[in-house]
Amino acid sequence: MRDYAYQCKDYSLLTPAFKRVCVTPLLKFIPWGIPANIITIISNSFFYIALYLSFDQSVLGKWNYMVIPLLLLAYLIGDHLDGAQAKRTGTGSALGEFCDHYLDAFNNGILLLILFNLFNVTNPWLVTTVLILSYLAHVSVFYEQFKTGWLIFEKIGSLEGVLLSAVLISWAHFEPVHTFYITPVLYGFSLMEIFLMLTALGGLITFVKTVSRTPNVRYSIWMYTISLIIIGVVSSILFSYWAIAIVITLYSSLYLGKIMNGHLIDGIERSPGIFSPLFLLIIYFMPSLYAGNTFLVISIYLIANIIILIFRTFQSLGQFWVWVNPRK
Repeated sequence: MRDYAYQCKDYSLLTPAFKRVCVTPLLKFIPWGIPANIITIISNSFFYIALYLSFDQSVLGKWNYMVIPLLLLAYLIGDHLDGAQAKRTGTGSALGEFCDHYLDAFNNGILLLILFNLFNVTNPWLVTTVLILSYLAHVSVFYEQFKTGWLIFEKIGSLEGVLLSAVLISWAHFEPVHTFYITPVLYGFSLMEIFLMLTALGGLITFVKTVSRTPNVRYSIWMYTISLIIIGVVSSILFSYWAIAIVITLYSSLYLGKIMNGHLIDGIERSPGIFSPLFLLIIYFMPSLYAGNTFLVISIYLIANIIILIFRTFQSLGQFWVWVNPRK
């Protein structure tokens, strides 16, 4: 197993102020005994509640546009509190880093799906492009960490993205603003769709910049890029927008987990896997094989592999799990 050392360069524009205003004052209310990993799991649950509310908007009606931003803010606070708690109690570990950052891999796609749901973004090609470029940026950051040992956050990163999304969603509580967001303004695209295109462009820039400075770039990141494009293109033909988001999120998260295993455990660079793109290509050219079950089959396959990856990670790093922090 690799010696563990968390090395991070955070150039985020908002992180210092966010920690000072929203995180540090709350840390004193967190009991010493609560492990950082428990905080991580609880904070990430807010994202899944927000996702559910975005699918079933009849639950709260227009108040969804106020509750969902509060859930996203609660997630962000918890996402920084866990690190602060680990530092305060001296319980930082490779397992803690895995739990924190691996759950974020899913949240990347979930946040986009929340925006798709709330603002009627259903164009399959737009959805696919935004998801692909967003995950290429996300994965490249952790691939660089695997190669160099350093996790580098750019000036505009996940914190800024979630905060901006929360603000935009909260403004949509007011009907004229929501209508303004979803009304076509340029070449048939709505303001929200244009916003998502701009985030995708930012993702592409981050991917190119990160890969360019990463030493010893090898086959797996390029295999992932090609496979992801194939999965995205075929999915945009076969599936609805939400199914596209799920498949791309699961495939990317599985590969990111393999990268994290290499960084935290054994130093091995692993293939992202070619079953998913090959399976979808076969279905595309021979649709009679699994005409109605394609999405179900590939989702079960990816979920099963993610569960196996998590199980094996806990086998290697499970000694760092605690239910209560010890007093020193």
